[in-house]
Amino acid sequence: MENGWPAGSSPLFSHIRGELSHVDGLLLKQNRIVIPQSLQQDILHRIHEGHLGVEKCKRRARETVFWPGINRDIERMIGACETCQKHRNKQTKEPMIIADMPVAPWQKVGMDLFHLQGKDYLIVIDYYSNFPEMALLSSVSSACVITHAKSIFSRHGIPYTISSDNGPCFSSKEWKKFANQYGFEHITSSPLYPQSNGKAEKGVHILKQLLKKAADSGSDPYLALLSYRASPLECGLSPGELLMNRKLRTTLPCYTKEKQLSKLQRKLRSLKKKQKHMYDKTAKQLPPLTNNDTVRIQEPGGWMTKATVLQEVAPRSFAVRTDEGQIIRRSRRSLLKTLETFKETDGADDTSEENDKSISPFKSIAPTSSNTNIELPNEPVLRRSTRQSKKPQPL
Repeated sequence: MENGWPAGSSPLFSHIRGELSHVDGLLLKQNRIVIPQSLQQDILHRIHEGHLGVEKCKRRARETVFWPGINRDIERMIGACETCQKHRNKQTKEPMIIADMPVAPWQKVGMDLFHLQGKDYLIVIDYYSNFPEMALLSSVSSACVITHAKSIFSRHGIPYTISSDNGPCFSSKEWKKFANQYGFEHITSSPLYPQSNGKAEKGVHILKQLLKKAADSGSDPYLALLSYRASPLECGLSPGELLMNRKLRTTLPCYTKEKQLSKLQRKLRSLKKKQKHMYDKTAKQLPPLTNNDTVRIQEPGGWMTKATVLQEVAPRSFAVRTDEGQIIRRSRRSLLKTLETFKETDGADDTSEENDKSISPFKSIAPTSSNTNIELPNEPVLRRSTRQSKKPQPL
């Protein structure tokens, strides 16, 4: 600096040599101290005191220190910081994936269970028409759910595809046998991510509201369900019309006239695109994951568990192996890609091959939560006949 700038030397500083100065034995870039390579790691740790985010650390460094590539070094250090990765904020939602639109009613249905007012219910909702079927369950066992599913299929036919969560009744051997016997494909959603089974979850919300309001007002819940099935959707037709190609008769007087369905598919696709456009306004694509990538799994307390990606088992749904050797499945939004190195703990080596084979890639560790009771007004007491009746013989 004092004797001039030698030709061909220090290519890292040649493009900023006009900004460099020498003051009291310090090399400065404007008002920032140029840090030699031997001290850069120490300065990086000082910049990252308090485990601030990437942008805050960069702004902090811009006020005091400089060396070529400092921004890149800050990003790498924070990306590999174990404490920062554990306590990262939730990832932003991803752009909506538009589900394939069935070309006819009852080709694809969603299933789910819900609990309300001390009772358990099964909901089956058609992806094409949004027509909901509901059944009161005596238990949540696979046998009981399968019996009511058979009853519903006997009315509307067997769908080609059924989508559900990974509940015990839907992941049992009895359910797999039922699927093979009736010849439908069973698709499950990512554990702890009910949004991926959104059609059934939305149906649960609607039916819960209908039952709560009916109990509060003392009205007939079946008439409330009929009213929903007969109410037009945004496309102009009701779920009953889309499923049965006719208007459902309700207590509301009306003049019935046949409607043509020629432009229905085009209108439904337009509505789907509109929904995607509105949803994607606050969404962005997350970085892609490949096999053997190191990730952290989102838990109620943060990103505590480290894992490695095994495979993508469905769109935006991955099977991963934790550092304890357990294989689980999570949605892409629940997996945070990091620059850390993955290493299994010693406890994973004790697992026998038989135990590894018994672990399902769809197994989930659900967080424990206290049961919440929904307090609703008492249902009206129904008058029942005292006449002795015989139970119908099973077919």
